[in-house]
Amino acid sequence: MTSRFGWAAIAVGLLIAALMVAALVWRPLSIETLDSSPGQPSGVSEDSIEMGALEQRLLDVGLHPTGQLSDLGVDDHLARLTAGSVDAATLLAYADAIETLAERSTERGQPLPPTLWDVSTPALVEAGWNVYSLTEALASDPGRIHVNLLSDAYAAFLEHRPNALDGALAVLPLARRYVEDLPEAARAEREEHADTVGEATLLIWQALLSGTTRYNPITHRPLWSHGYVGHFSVPHIHQYAVGEGMTPSQVWGVEGFNPTFVGPASNSNQVEHLGISSLLQGVADVPEAVLSEIEAFEVLVDGQDSDAAAADRALNAAIRSNLLPIIDEDVFEIVDVLQATLQ
Repeated sequence: MTSRFGWAAIAVGLLIAALMVAALVWRPLSIETLDSSPGQPSGVSEDSIEMGALEQRLLDVGLHPTGQLSDLGVDDHLARLTAGSVDAATLLAYADAIETLAERSTERGQPLPPTLWDVSTPALVEAGWNVYSLTEALASDPGRIHVNLLSDAYAAFLEHRPNALDGALAVLPLARRYVEDLPEAARAEREEHADTVGEATLLIWQALLSGTTRYNPITHRPLWSHGYVGHFSVPHIHQYAVGEGMTPSQVWGVEGFNPTFVGPASNSNQVEHLGISSLLQGVADVPEAVLSEIEAFEVLVDGQDSDAAAADRALNAAIRSNLLPIIDEDVFEIVDVLQATLQ
């Protein structure tokens, strides 16, 4: 029988192979169709507005006074104004854009929380955006397709809640429709990351389900990154809607999954795992055996629950056998297959 140390050595060897196969960094699917040039404020000049009126305008469109989660908050914007790093015209245009996004998402059928847009991340800045330019771009006509996707995905989550499996699968056709409806310029960007519409669908689906990044357990470097796009996931939308910080696991839960794919109660991230495993196997071409050895490595070295690892391996195998052969087929057929397999 292979010793504990022998299995650990095997796991390490396979993880090194995984590093060569899958340790790539995905550039985010950027919003190529959007214009990042500043918008115009709505009829109020910078000279005529007082600080108090500007503060009230930002509060009126739904921003938090001080920032509730990772959002900047009105006080941060006013501090920037005082420091001269932003002007009143930009803040007025920002308020108008947030108001437009609220109106559009409401018209779509599911309002999105205004504070969702008020989050600055290093990835956002690295991509050449800031909260002002990105929000204005999303509020433009070319941005409508992106906002519609977020509104529809959050509506699907709420409609099926608390059934995590049904909610996650309801998002899949939305991701496919989004990919198919993208303008030509954005499709060219997508094709850098995915060879087919089915692969692109998995990229968008995983971003919506959690937007999280999987790290190599040896190097601790990301296997991919959605960049700033990862912020616009269903769990993040829900956190800002309710004003409470939660993990994707806490937002989704595991209801609807067959216990085979869940394991112990502590293993509560099956929606997140579903998206990550689908992306790694379906887009990055990481073999199921490598993912299984990663689970073994985490049991042997990190002390992960062996029953949880077995459930994760079962989910990996189900994705390999049932999803990958049909990723470019009719998306509703895919949903039916995954429903029958995982419930």
